[in-house]
Amino acid sequence: MEHLAIMKKGYIEKILSGEKKIESRFSMNKITPFHAISAGDKVYMQEVGKEVTATFEVERVLFFDNLSENKIEELRTEYGKDICAEETFWGLKKHSKYATLIYIKNPVKITPFKINKSDRSAFKTVNSVKDDLVITKRTIIKHPHDCENGKHYFVFDGNTHCQFCGAEFLHSATMKQKPDYQTIKGIIKHSMWNDEWLNVELDNVAKNKLPKIKRANIRSILNKSIRVCQPNDGRQTPYYGNPVFYAQHGLGCCCRKCLEKFYAIPKNAVLSDEELDYFTDLIEAYLKEKV
Repeated sequence: MEHLAIMKKGYIEKILSGEKKIESRFSMNKITPFHAISAGDKVYMQEVGKEVTATFEVERVLFFDNLSENKIEELRTEYGKDICAEETFWGLKKHSKYATLIYIKNPVKITPFKINKSDRSAFKTVNSVKDDLVITKRTIIKHPHDCENGKHYFVFDGNTHCQFCGAEFLHSATMKQKPDYQTIKGIIKHSMWNDEWLNVELDNVAKNKLPKIKRANIRSILNKSIRVCQPNDGRQTPYYGNPVFYAQHGLGCCCRKCLEKFYAIPKNAVLSDEELDYFTDLIEAYLKEKV
């Protein structure tokens, strides 16, 4: 198992120098890494707001529960020197109920790399930090088209047509009726950009999130990104890190420009709850195919 530890400034340097021999995690509740880390595991270290820059092996682990202020003071007396924490740390942790003390082995610097972590957890356990938390990006081709083979790049200027060959989008009437997912897939294959997003392999972070996505998550993303036209319309939906984003780009519900282009929904109209439910249904169908 591998872990990501988010650390305050200065602690990684103390670990690499050997001054800090124990990494400690105190909490009010049973949260990671309590009983979620073992000897032999690997811990990646990231300073708050920066890249992952170092790792260490776990030599052994001690777990403590039912803590009191007196017990925490005993832990400080016995392990404080190797934990190497500031006075303010102990003041903040004096009411903790659980503690994990991780003995550090073979700390080393590594080539820095960025991770994609949207939650606020300070310690995260995954199968593989690089596979589960690092986004594998693909090359995004601007305005992809292959008009000779019926793959166009559609734009809207009062009517929907290919920017490059002028071919009209022949399915506007059907799309306006908000058809089901399979019908959308059959139509959207004529738009090269959208078809690629529907069929491309998800990045590692998106794959990891896929089984955890709930309908409420989808609805929340749509509510924020397309219920009303955003000031940055056309750029509000990221390309990576969440399977919902892939579905939005593929199904043409990533921005209000696309909703107007494919579904004939005026750009400045506020989407109704029924319309949000419809696009949520489409995305759920996409996610079921990807599981």
